[in-house]
Amino acid sequence: MVGSGYMGKVYTEGLVKHNTRAKLVAVHGGTRGPALAATHHVDYEPSYEKFLARSDIDAVIIATPHSGHLSQTLEAAAHGKHVLVEKPMAPNRHECDQMIAACKKANVYLEVIQTLRFRATPSRAKELIDAGTIGKVRMIRGTSVFTSYFDDHEGTGSWVIDPKNGGAFADMGVHNFDILRHFAGSDVKKVYSNLLSFSPYPVELSAMTQLAFANGVIAQQWMSFELPSPSLPDSLHRYVIVGEKGILDVDGYGKVMLGKDGKWEAVGEQPYFDPHGEPLQPTKIVAFYTQVQSFVDDILDHRPPTVPGSEGRAAVEVLDAARLSSATGKAIDLPLPD
Repeated sequence: MVGSGYMGKVYTEGLVKHNTRAKLVAVHGGTRGPALAATHHVDYEPSYEKFLARSDIDAVIIATPHSGHLSQTLEAAAHGKHVLVEKPMAPNRHECDQMIAACKKANVYLEVIQTLRFRATPSRAKELIDAGTIGKVRMIRGTSVFTSYFDDHEGTGSWVIDPKNGGAFADMGVHNFDILRHFAGSDVKKVYSNLLSFSPYPVELSAMTQLAFANGVIAQQWMSFELPSPSLPDSLHRYVIVGEKGILDVDGYGKVMLGKDGKWEAVGEQPYFDPHGEPLQPTKIVAFYTQVQSFVDDILDHRPPTVPGSEGRAAVEVLDAARLSSATGKAIDLPLPD
Protein backbone atom coordinates (compact mmCIF):
# COMPACT_ATOMS: atom_id res chain seq x y z
CA MET A 1 0.00 0.00 0.00
CA VAL A 2 1.42 3.35 -1.08
CA GLY A 3 -0.37 6.07 0.87
CA SER A 4 -2.04 6.02 4.26
CA GLY A 5 -4.84 8.56 4.06
CA TYR A 6 -8.55 8.11 3.52
CA MET A 7 -8.24 5.75 0.56
CA GLY A 8 -5.17 3.94 1.87
CA LYS A 9 -7.27 3.04 4.90
CA VAL A 10 -10.06 1.74 2.66
CA TYR A 11 -7.82 -0.48 0.52
CA THR A 12 -5.97 -1.99 3.47
CA GLU A 13 -9.30 -2.86 5.07
CA GLY A 14 -10.39 -4.61 1.90
CA LEU A 15 -7.14 -6.51 1.49
CA VAL A 16 -7.14 -7.74 5.05
CA LYS A 17 -10.82 -8.63 5.40
CA HIS A 18 -12.29 -9.23 1.95
CA ASN A 19 -9.82 -9.88 -0.85
CA THR A 20 -8.58 -13.36 -1.71
CA ARG A 21 -5.46 -14.60 -3.51
CA ALA A 22 -3.51 -11.61 -2.19
CA LYS A 23 -2.40 -10.21 1.15
CA LEU A 24 -1.18 -6.92 2.54
CA VAL A 25 2.52 -7.12 3.47
CA ALA A 26 3.72 -3.52 3.84
CA VAL A 27 2.73 0.15 3.85
CA HIS A 28 4.72 3.12 2.58
CA GLY A 29 4.10 6.84 2.77
CA GLY A 30 2.05 9.41 4.63
CA THR A 31 2.13 10.65 8.19
CA ARG A 32 -0.42 8.00 9.15
CA GLY A 33 1.57 5.18 7.55
CA PRO A 34 3.15 3.77 10.71
CA ALA A 35 -0.20 3.65 12.50
CA LEU A 36 -1.95 2.06 9.50
CA ALA A 37 0.73 -0.61 9.25
CA ALA A 38 0.55 -1.29 12.98
CA THR A 39 -3.23 -1.63 12.85
CA HIS A 40 -2.90 -4.47 10.36
CA HIS A 41 0.31 -5.95 11.83
CA VAL A 42 2.42 -5.40 8.71
CA ASP A 43 5.68 -3.56 8.07
CA TYR A 44 5.95 0.16 7.53
CA GLU A 45 8.70 1.06 5.04
CA PRO A 46 9.72 4.75 5.15
CA SER A 47 11.94 4.35 2.07
CA TYR A 48 10.11 3.84 -1.23
CA GLU A 49 13.26 2.33 -2.73
CA LYS A 50 13.51 -0.30 0.02
CA PHE A 51 9.76 -0.84 -0.13
CA LEU A 52 9.92 -1.64 -3.86
CA ALA A 53 13.02 -3.78 -3.44
CA ARG A 54 11.15 -6.25 -1.23
CA SER A 55 10.82 -9.66 -2.83
CA ASP A 56 7.46 -10.31 -1.11
CA ILE A 57 5.80 -7.39 -2.91
CA ASP A 58 4.36 -8.29 -6.31
CA ALA A 59 2.03 -5.32 -6.81
CA VAL A 60 1.31 -1.92 -5.32
CA ILE A 61 -1.85 0.12 -4.84
CA ILE A 62 -1.01 3.81 -5.21
CA ALA A 63 -3.42 5.94 -3.17
CA THR A 64 -1.52 9.20 -2.85
CA PRO A 65 -2.06 12.81 -4.01
CA HIS A 66 -2.42 12.85 -7.78
CA SER A 67 0.78 14.76 -8.53
CA GLY A 68 2.81 11.85 -7.14
CA HIS A 69 1.30 9.12 -9.31
CA LEU A 70 3.74 9.48 -12.21
CA SER A 71 6.98 9.14 -10.26
CA GLN A 72 5.61 6.42 -7.99
CA THR A 73 4.35 4.40 -10.96
CA LEU A 74 7.60 4.76 -12.91
CA GLU A 75 9.62 3.54 -9.93
CA ALA A 76 7.25 0.65 -9.28
CA ALA A 77 7.43 -0.45 -12.92
CA ALA A 78 11.22 -0.22 -12.88
CA HIS A 79 11.19 -2.68 -9.96
CA GLY A 80 8.84 -5.05 -11.81
CA LYS A 81 5.77 -4.36 -9.65
CA HIS A 82 2.24 -4.37 -11.01
CA VAL A 83 0.37 -1.11 -10.37
CA LEU A 84 -3.21 -0.25 -9.40
CA VAL A 85 -3.37 3.55 -9.20
CA GLU A 86 -6.11 5.75 -7.82
CA LYS A 87 -8.05 8.10 -10.06
CA PRO A 88 -7.33 10.47 -11.60
CA MET A 89 -4.51 8.43 -13.08
CA ALA A 90 -2.40 11.61 -13.33
CA PRO A 91 -3.00 15.38 -13.55
CA ASN A 92 -2.71 15.36 -17.36
CA ARG A 93 -2.62 12.98 -20.31
CA HIS A 94 1.11 13.42 -20.93
CA GLU A 95 1.92 11.92 -17.53
CA CYS A 96 -0.57 9.13 -18.24
CA ASP A 97 1.34 8.34 -21.44
CA GLN A 98 4.60 8.02 -19.53
CA MET A 99 2.99 5.69 -16.99
CA ILE A 100 1.53 3.48 -19.71
CA ALA A 101 4.84 3.32 -21.59
CA ALA A 102 6.84 2.46 -18.46
CA CYS A 103 4.51 -0.36 -17.44
CA LYS A 104 4.41 -1.74 -20.98
CA LYS A 105 8.21 -1.72 -21.14
CA ALA A 106 8.45 -3.49 -17.77
CA ASN A 107 5.71 -5.99 -18.79
CA VAL A 108 3.66 -5.24 -15.67
CA TYR A 109 -0.04 -4.55 -15.27
CA LEU A 110 -1.25 -0.97 -14.97
CA GLU A 111 -4.86 -0.56 -13.90
CA VAL A 112 -6.78 2.51 -12.73
CA ILE A 113 -9.36 2.81 -9.97
CA GLN A 114 -12.74 3.83 -11.40
CA THR A 115 -15.07 3.02 -8.53
CA LEU A 116 -18.37 3.95 -10.18
CA ARG A 117 -18.04 1.03 -12.60
CA PHE A 118 -18.11 -1.30 -9.60
CA ARG A 119 -20.98 0.30 -7.67
CA ALA A 120 -24.26 -1.58 -7.70
CA THR A 121 -26.44 0.90 -9.61
CA PRO A 122 -24.03 2.06 -12.37
CA SER A 123 -22.94 -1.54 -12.99
CA ARG A 124 -26.58 -2.62 -13.18
CA ALA A 125 -27.29 0.19 -15.64
CA LYS A 126 -24.38 -0.95 -17.81
CA GLU A 127 -25.73 -4.51 -17.78
CA LEU A 128 -29.11 -3.26 -18.99
CA ILE A 129 -27.53 -1.11 -21.70
CA ASP A 130 -25.40 -4.00 -22.95
CA ALA A 131 -28.45 -6.29 -22.93
CA GLY A 132 -30.29 -3.88 -25.23
CA THR A 133 -33.03 -3.15 -22.68
CA ILE A 134 -33.33 0.52 -23.66
CA GLY A 135 -32.05 0.10 -27.20
CA LYS A 136 -29.26 2.22 -28.59
CA VAL A 137 -28.16 4.97 -26.18
CA ARG A 138 -28.90 8.46 -27.50
CA MET A 139 -28.45 10.97 -24.67
CA ILE A 140 -27.03 11.06 -21.12
CA ARG A 141 -27.33 13.71 -18.42
CA GLY A 142 -25.03 13.53 -15.41
CA THR A 143 -25.30 15.45 -12.14
CA SER A 144 -22.77 15.49 -9.27
CA VAL A 145 -23.50 18.37 -6.90
CA PHE A 146 -22.43 18.95 -3.29
CA THR A 147 -22.36 21.75 -0.71
CA SER A 148 -18.64 21.39 0.06
CA TYR A 149 -15.45 19.85 -1.30
CA PHE A 150 -13.72 19.44 2.03
CA ASP A 151 -15.90 17.12 4.07
CA ASP A 152 -13.49 14.19 4.06
CA HIS A 153 -10.26 15.92 3.02
CA GLU A 154 -9.10 17.48 6.29
CA GLY A 155 -10.08 21.01 5.45
CA THR A 156 -8.78 23.76 3.21
CA GLY A 157 -5.11 23.18 4.08
CA SER A 158 -5.21 19.75 2.47
CA TRP A 159 -3.44 18.63 -0.70
CA VAL A 160 -6.79 18.72 -2.51
CA ILE A 161 -6.71 22.51 -2.70
CA ASP A 162 -3.28 22.54 -4.40
CA PRO A 163 -3.78 23.16 -8.14
CA LYS A 164 -0.94 20.78 -9.03
CA ASN A 165 -3.21 17.90 -7.96
CA GLY A 166 -6.00 18.96 -10.31
CA GLY A 167 -8.50 20.18 -7.74
CA ALA A 168 -12.16 19.29 -7.52
CA PHE A 169 -12.69 19.15 -11.27
CA ALA A 170 -10.10 16.41 -11.71
CA ASP A 171 -11.08 14.62 -8.52
CA MET A 172 -14.77 14.36 -9.40
CA GLY A 173 -14.70 14.99 -13.14
CA VAL A 174 -12.67 11.88 -13.83
CA HIS A 175 -15.45 9.83 -12.20
CA ASN A 176 -18.06 11.58 -14.31
CA PHE A 177 -16.29 11.37 -17.64
CA ASP A 178 -15.26 7.76 -17.15
CA ILE A 179 -18.78 6.59 -16.36
CA LEU A 180 -20.21 8.62 -19.25
CA ARG A 181 -17.76 6.89 -21.60
CA HIS A 182 -18.68 3.55 -20.00
CA PHE A 183 -22.42 4.12 -20.53
CA ALA A 184 -22.00 5.54 -24.04
CA GLY A 185 -19.69 2.71 -25.09
CA SER A 186 -17.62 5.14 -27.11
CA ASP A 187 -14.79 7.66 -27.03
CA VAL A 188 -15.50 11.38 -26.73
CA LYS A 189 -14.93 13.34 -29.95
CA LYS A 190 -15.85 16.91 -28.88
CA VAL A 191 -15.99 18.81 -25.57
CA TYR A 192 -17.33 22.23 -24.63
CA SER A 193 -16.98 23.28 -20.99
CA ASN A 194 -17.16 26.17 -18.54
CA LEU A 195 -15.11 25.83 -15.35
CA LEU A 196 -15.12 28.34 -12.54
CA SER A 197 -15.35 28.83 -8.81
CA PHE A 198 -17.73 31.10 -6.95
CA SER A 199 -15.61 30.62 -3.81
CA PRO A 200 -12.16 32.09 -3.00
CA TYR A 201 -10.16 28.94 -3.76
CA PRO A 202 -7.42 28.38 -6.38
CA VAL A 203 -9.23 25.40 -7.94
CA GLU A 204 -12.50 25.25 -9.89
CA LEU A 205 -15.41 23.98 -7.83
CA SER A 206 -18.11 24.13 -10.52
CA ALA A 207 -18.34 23.06 -14.16
CA MET A 208 -20.86 22.58 -16.95
CA THR A 209 -19.66 20.31 -19.76
CA GLN A 210 -21.22 19.21 -23.04
CA LEU A 211 -19.83 16.10 -24.75
CA ALA A 212 -20.30 14.47 -28.14
CA PHE A 213 -19.26 10.86 -28.62
CA ALA A 214 -17.90 9.16 -31.72
CA ASN A 215 -20.93 6.83 -31.90
CA GLY A 216 -23.44 9.71 -31.91
CA VAL A 217 -24.34 9.81 -28.20
CA ILE A 218 -24.57 13.32 -26.72
CA ALA A 219 -24.17 14.09 -23.01
CA GLN A 220 -24.17 16.84 -20.41
CA GLN A 221 -22.37 16.82 -17.06
CA TRP A 222 -22.99 19.28 -14.21
CA MET A 223 -20.50 19.22 -11.36
CA SER A 224 -20.43 21.59 -8.39
CA PHE A 225 -19.27 21.67 -4.79
CA GLU A 226 -20.90 25.05 -4.16
CA LEU A 227 -24.63 24.46 -3.83
CA PRO A 228 -26.40 26.12 -0.91
CA SER A 229 -27.67 23.74 1.75
CA PRO A 230 -29.65 21.49 1.49
CA SER A 231 -28.39 21.05 -2.11
CA LEU A 232 -30.57 18.85 -4.35
CA PRO A 233 -31.92 15.49 -3.24
CA ASP A 234 -30.36 12.34 -4.69
CA SER A 235 -27.89 14.24 -6.88
CA LEU A 236 -24.42 13.25 -5.69
CA HIS A 237 -24.08 10.82 -8.60
CA ARG A 238 -27.19 10.86 -10.79
CA TYR A 239 -27.34 9.83 -14.44
CA VAL A 240 -30.30 9.80 -16.81
CA ILE A 241 -29.63 7.59 -19.83
CA VAL A 242 -32.04 7.91 -22.76
CA GLY A 243 -32.19 5.10 -25.27
CA GLU A 244 -34.27 4.61 -28.40
CA LYS A 245 -36.88 2.56 -26.53
CA GLY A 246 -36.40 3.29 -22.83
CA ILE A 247 -34.85 5.46 -20.10
CA LEU A 248 -32.62 4.60 -17.14
CA ASP A 249 -32.57 6.91 -14.11
CA VAL A 250 -29.45 5.91 -12.15
CA ASP A 251 -28.88 7.11 -8.59
CA GLY A 252 -25.37 6.15 -7.50
CA TYR A 253 -26.58 6.11 -3.90
CA GLY A 254 -30.08 4.77 -4.45
CA LYS A 255 -32.01 2.96 -7.17
CA VAL A 256 -31.91 2.27 -10.87
CA MET A 257 -35.30 3.07 -12.37
CA LEU A 258 -36.29 1.79 -15.79
CA GLY A 259 -38.82 3.80 -17.77
CA LYS A 260 -40.24 1.72 -20.59
CA ASP A 261 -43.58 0.91 -22.19
CA GLY A 262 -45.35 3.73 -20.37
CA LYS A 263 -44.27 2.86 -16.81
CA TRP A 264 -41.40 3.12 -14.35
CA GLU A 265 -40.03 0.23 -12.31
CA ALA A 266 -37.09 -0.29 -9.94
CA VAL A 267 -34.53 -2.66 -11.46
CA GLY A 268 -31.56 -2.27 -9.10
CA GLU A 269 -30.43 -0.64 -5.87
CA GLN A 270 -27.23 0.48 -4.15
CA PRO A 271 -27.39 -0.29 -0.39
CA TYR A 272 -27.22 3.02 1.45
CA PHE A 273 -24.06 4.49 2.88
CA ASP A 274 -23.10 8.02 3.89
CA PRO A 275 -20.58 9.24 1.28
CA HIS A 276 -19.21 11.76 3.78
CA GLY A 277 -19.12 9.40 6.72
CA GLU A 278 -16.74 6.81 8.14
CA PRO A 279 -14.54 5.49 5.31
CA LEU A 280 -14.86 1.86 6.36
CA GLN A 281 -18.65 1.56 6.10
CA PRO A 282 -19.20 -2.00 4.81
CA THR A 283 -21.50 -0.98 1.96
CA LYS A 284 -19.10 1.77 0.93
CA ILE A 285 -15.95 -0.30 0.56
CA VAL A 286 -17.51 -3.06 -1.57
CA ALA A 287 -16.77 -1.30 -4.86
CA PHE A 288 -13.17 -0.69 -3.84
CA TYR A 289 -12.30 -4.21 -2.80
CA THR A 290 -14.23 -5.59 -5.77
CA GLN A 291 -11.99 -3.66 -8.15
CA VAL A 292 -8.89 -4.73 -6.20
CA GLN A 293 -10.04 -8.33 -6.58
CA SER A 294 -10.38 -7.84 -10.34
CA PHE A 295 -6.83 -6.46 -10.44
CA VAL A 296 -5.50 -9.44 -8.48
CA ASP A 297 -7.39 -11.95 -10.62
CA ASP A 298 -6.28 -10.24 -13.83
CA ILE A 299 -2.64 -10.70 -12.84
CA LEU A 300 -2.88 -14.26 -11.52
CA ASP A 301 -5.12 -15.53 -14.31
CA HIS A 302 -3.31 -13.61 -17.07
CA ARG A 303 -6.51 -11.82 -18.09
CA PRO A 304 -6.67 -8.51 -19.93
CA PRO A 305 -6.75 -5.56 -17.49
CA THR A 306 -10.26 -4.81 -16.25
CA VAL A 307 -9.70 -1.02 -16.28
CA PRO A 308 -6.40 -0.56 -18.15
CA GLY A 309 -4.23 2.53 -18.20
CA SER A 310 -5.70 3.48 -21.57
CA GLU A 311 -9.14 3.87 -19.95
CA GLY A 312 -7.73 5.99 -17.14
CA ARG A 313 -5.93 8.13 -19.71
CA ALA A 314 -9.11 8.61 -21.77
CA ALA A 315 -10.92 10.17 -18.82
CA VAL A 316 -7.96 12.45 -18.09
CA GLU A 317 -7.85 13.54 -21.74
CA VAL A 318 -11.46 14.71 -21.42
CA LEU A 319 -10.40 16.74 -18.36
CA ASP A 320 -7.60 18.30 -20.42
CA ALA A 321 -10.00 19.11 -23.26
CA ALA A 322 -12.54 20.62 -20.86
CA ARG A 323 -9.92 22.90 -19.31
CA LEU A 324 -8.76 23.98 -22.76
CA SER A 325 -12.35 24.64 -23.82
CA SER A 326 -13.01 26.76 -20.74
CA ALA A 327 -9.81 28.75 -21.28
CA THR A 328 -10.46 29.41 -24.98
CA GLY A 329 -14.25 29.56 -25.06
CA LYS A 330 -14.24 27.03 -27.91
CA ALA A 331 -15.39 23.46 -28.44
CA ILE A 332 -12.38 21.14 -28.48
CA ASP A 333 -11.98 18.15 -30.77
CA LEU A 334 -10.52 14.90 -29.46
CA PRO A 335 -8.09 13.22 -29.60
CA LEU A 336 -5.90 16.09 -28.46
CA PRO A 337 -2.47 16.49 -30.06
CA ASP A 338 0.48 14.89 -28.28
